[in-house]
Amino acid sequence: MRPLRLEDAPDVFLMRSSTAVMTFTPSIPETDVEQSREWIAKCLERPNCWNFSMELLPRNIDDTLHKPRVIGVIGAIRTPEVGYMIHTDFWGKGYASEALQAFMPVFFEHYSGKEIYSFAEAHVDPEHIPSRKVLEKAGFMLLEVRKQDFQSPTLGMRDTCIYRLERPGKALETN
Repeated sequence: MRPLRLEDAPDVFLMRSSTAVMTFTPSIPETDVEQSREWIAKCLERPNCWNFSMELLPRNIDDTLHKPRVIGVIGAIRTPEVGYMIHTDFWGKGYASEALQAFMPVFFEHYSGKEIYSFAEAHVDPEHIPSRKVLEKAGFMLLEVRKQDFQSPTLGMRDTCIYRLERPGKALETN
């Protein structure tokens, strides 16, 4: 993981132009790389947004033919809400789980000064089983299911599963 940069736009576009990746998000698939560049710029400007690139490094250090490639994005999208997306070529390989497990201690450390959050939340569609499994592997617990509270541009009105991970050392609160 490393901080998200404007230069990541071409790789981010490969994700954000995919119907499969964008199905359970509040956005429709993007049609050109400039839209991804604008999305990144807005992320970098918002004070409640703190995102990182999931970068796949070459298999060995001597591999000069392959440069690191951004395969996903993870971060605080509207603090304390966290989220992630990953390119379909890398689904089911454990990269999202690994990234989320690595990100959460960084999240709690980052938000331990003036802005302290006692928990992180993730909002996911009940039918998005792979994402729910990623959250559960990282220790998130299902807190509630909100009925018909999310308007998807492609799927219509949807329910939302609210997952929560408490700051280490703090007990789960249900209210």
